[in-house]
Amino acid sequence: MGIGKLRCHVIDVADLEIAEAFYSELTGLPVIGAPPSTGTYRRHWTDRFSYLGRPDPWQHEIILQKVDRPKDDAANRSHIDIHVADVDDAIAQVETLGGSVKKAPSIYPRPGSFEGEPPAIDWAVMCDPFGNEFCLVSILYPHEVKAVLAATDTADGSDQHWRRAAGRTH
Repeated sequence: MGIGKLRCHVIDVADLEIAEAFYSELTGLPVIGAPPSTGTYRRHWTDRFSYLGRPDPWQHEIILQKVDRPKDDAANRSHIDIHVADVDDAIAQVETLGGSVKKAPSIYPRPGSFEGEPPAIDWAVMCDPFGNEFCLVSILYPHEVKAVLAATDTADGSDQHWRRAAGRTH
């Protein structure tokens, strides 16, 4: 049994429409739109992300992520997301295997970063022993989202504050 389960492949792109046409034709996977759970937040997701995969039941295999930064030698433009039950536990296991933390765990999106868009995941950016990036991702439960949103009045602005509010730190 692994530390987590392959969730999807994420590819940074400059234009979602061009990327959808290219990767849909390349892989044979249809563009399936935003996750059903985004509900009223669908507009925000479709401005920044596109999904290819299976429409029924909805299951994405590729996320196209719109980015403004140009590709350079230091930028990882493609990475995998690994779904884990607990980000902190998974980090410790990855480090035991020789991996390292590139970006410490945080809640995404942070409250207020995208108007009207609630927090959805607890995640961390990791590197394998060769410097290749991947993400550890854990989906927030509805009660955790509510707890994070309720903590906006007492926010100290740190990633740890939001993770504590969600009950995601040890």
